[in-house]
Amino acid sequence: MDHSELTARLAALIEVDALNYWEIEDYVEQLAAQPTEVQEEVLRQVGVIWPVSQALCLDFLDQVQRGLNCLHHSRLGEWVNATLDVYEKDGLKQAQRFLAEVESNFLCQIRGKSGLGLTEAGGRLLPYLRGLAGRALDLASAPTTYTDSQTIFLPPEITLCKEKRENFLTYKLLASWQWGLLAAGTFSARLTPEQPLIRELIVRHGRRLSSEQPFPANFYHLFPDPELAGDLFLLVETVRITKLMRQELPGLMRDSAPILAQLRRQRPALSGLEGKNRLLEALNHWALTAAPPESAAGPNAKLYARAVELLLPLANTGGTIDDSLGITAQLYRLCERLPGGYHPEHPPILGGRLQPRAVEAIRLRRREESRQQFIKALGAMLAVEAGENAPPERHPAQRQKPSGLPDDAAAALLPPPAKGGEGEQPLKPPPAETEYITVGGREIKIPEPLRELAGEIRQDLGRIPERYISAALEQAGTAAVGGPGPDPNEGPEATGPLLYDEWDYRRGGFRKNWCTLLEKQLLPVSSPFVENTREKYRGQLRLLKRQFEMMRLQQRFVRRQKEGDEIDLDAAIEALIDIRAGHPASDNLFIRLNRDERNIAAIFLVDMSYSTEGWVSTALKEALVLMCESLQVLGDRYAIYGFSGMRRSRAELYQIKHLGEQYDRKVKGRISAIIPKDYTRMGPPIRHVSRILAASEAKIRLLITLSDGKPEDYDDYKGEYAIEDTRHALIEAKAAGIHPFCITIDREAQEYIPHMYGAVNYIFINDVKRLPLRMPEIYRALTT
Repeated sequence: MDHSELTARLAALIEVDALNYWEIEDYVEQLAAQPTEVQEEVLRQVGVIWPVSQALCLDFLDQVQRGLNCLHHSRLGEWVNATLDVYEKDGLKQAQRFLAEVESNFLCQIRGKSGLGLTEAGGRLLPYLRGLAGRALDLASAPTTYTDSQTIFLPPEITLCKEKRENFLTYKLLASWQWGLLAAGTFSARLTPEQPLIRELIVRHGRRLSSEQPFPANFYHLFPDPELAGDLFLLVETVRITKLMRQELPGLMRDSAPILAQLRRQRPALSGLEGKNRLLEALNHWALTAAPPESAAGPNAKLYARAVELLLPLANTGGTIDDSLGITAQLYRLCERLPGGYHPEHPPILGGRLQPRAVEAIRLRRREESRQQFIKALGAMLAVEAGENAPPERHPAQRQKPSGLPDDAAAALLPPPAKGGEGEQPLKPPPAETEYITVGGREIKIPEPLRELAGEIRQDLGRIPERYISAALEQAGTAAVGGPGPDPNEGPEATGPLLYDEWDYRRGGFRKNWCTLLEKQLLPVSSPFVENTREKYRGQLRLLKRQFEMMRLQQRFVRRQKEGDEIDLDAAIEALIDIRAGHPASDNLFIRLNRDERNIAAIFLVDMSYSTEGWVSTALKEALVLMCESLQVLGDRYAIYGFSGMRRSRAELYQIKHLGEQYDRKVKGRISAIIPKDYTRMGPPIRHVSRILAASEAKIRLLITLSDGKPEDYDDYKGEYAIEDTRHALIEAKAAGIHPFCITIDREAQEYIPHMYGAVNYIFINDVKRLPLRMPEIYRALTT
């Protein structure tokens, strides 16, 4: 690249007014001596840094020659990304220092001396983890690995391997193992003195079951040496969870075999250990690779062999948390035969020790949130009941309690009678559809959102506490005083601010906590819009409702069943092959027609940017009305949110209808209140509603976006940058098990929508007037 071309290219990337002519000449002179491929890479990185910070970009040009003295030009992108991470986390001065000290701050990483940082790995690791868990788990750095059930804490940096790919695999393994703790119920057991094992331990060791310690810490303290018991329990759980991961994540465990071998090599040698420490460390070696350590046949080889014999059933077939407790107690008895004490000097395998108090703190916080939500929702339901049953002429001062409710608040949430005899109630609640509230001898069926919440409370506490019911009754009495009608305080109150990352395609990484999202609620308006829309589309709406009514039950063929309507030819052929090969054949040889109830949750994300003003806004609102009217017949759970905003500091999400909320007068008023607002920054609202959908237990989760144009904001959120961030937000949604779909009326959509949503995940409607009738048809096609 000659001098003039280099000057022109550099001037095109930066604002010439920001530099003097001779300053540009200086930079060009430095680059002119470099090969063309180096010049191209430097210019590419200038294009990455300049939109973020002009000052930092000039520092990069000052330092790039120094960087090239110790870096290959192909590594410049990594250096720039690491610098931008520092800039967005700690500011300009720290980023300038990072650039200037390239040898000590960055070069060690690419030589394999400092491995991979969580900041860099988190962009790929977090969507994977949320997809695995099916809910919005978070990641954070900590000196040791553990989870509090809401966040998984991992080391800020992993240096186990020299290759970044292998260190990322290590992060993935550790995060998946923490997920395994939650999936396998490691923190969820309830201990009572009446349980046979607990009673035996109390008698054997003369200790009481602590009511102040959460599980499993209360289990450890039933033993004379709680530290030994805790490490034995963690060892047993490691074996159980490893089996679970081999079943659920076979590819990860296969790829992680070298990582596990490397972790085993880093464990202390058995030759320097004695007694209990030696036995436990030998079992740790075995748990990592299922192979005995070389010196396992030394002293106490019989105890080691017996311990492995106890662990083998868990390793081969898996087990429950109760199995782990029993095996832990047996291993402890083996350790009691060994002389000396136990000194936990070495870290446990696959991360740090369990943190039951941290898990309990999150559980208590969720319990309080559930309590408040339950009381508020049940109180509102009972207030409505009271308003419907109370005489209209009754004076408000006399209505201290809802009509028909007992003065002593004797109410309870009861499952239906168990079929098949008496016995202990299961820990899991019965199906939510069969739960009722019994008030004053009268059973009231609970609405679906409250049934789910009630099920969560019963799973946590075993029952609905009577104080919850009493508090709801008191609230219902207070609410009933004012009679029915909208809450005068209801309005656009923000529930945020919430911080979300934003994807920067130029650097191939996230800008951490870059956007602030405020969730607001539209103030309902009194308007004939909904009734006018129903009248306008009266004939079409009648047809839509009839079509949606036919969709209530889904029919599907289930293969390889023991009984059915037809023979499964594939299964029958496989069975014949097995018989001729001398193997036992399966008797699952039939196909059965299943009629399943729908289990769908959908969120409609509506563009409320200024560009929708006029016919577009009206068509969007009419489409929502027809959609809601049709879904009333179908019974699917759905929510409606609008989005707009201006700049990264004010992305706004407007709650029009949340999942489970009834399509009532308030929702109709909010639909009528939809008006065009500001810009179209799509990344933050997509990430937020994806969290909401990920928390749903529905089998099918849809995110349907209605928009008239491409993502764009007042700042630099436009063009390729905005499209790539939106695309990455949709990829994150897919990783969480959500199916995104876009309905657009933008005539230029073909240029960018397939890249964002995928070739078959969008539809273009060229006539906005057709949108109201097309939208229910599209939904029917997506969910049938």
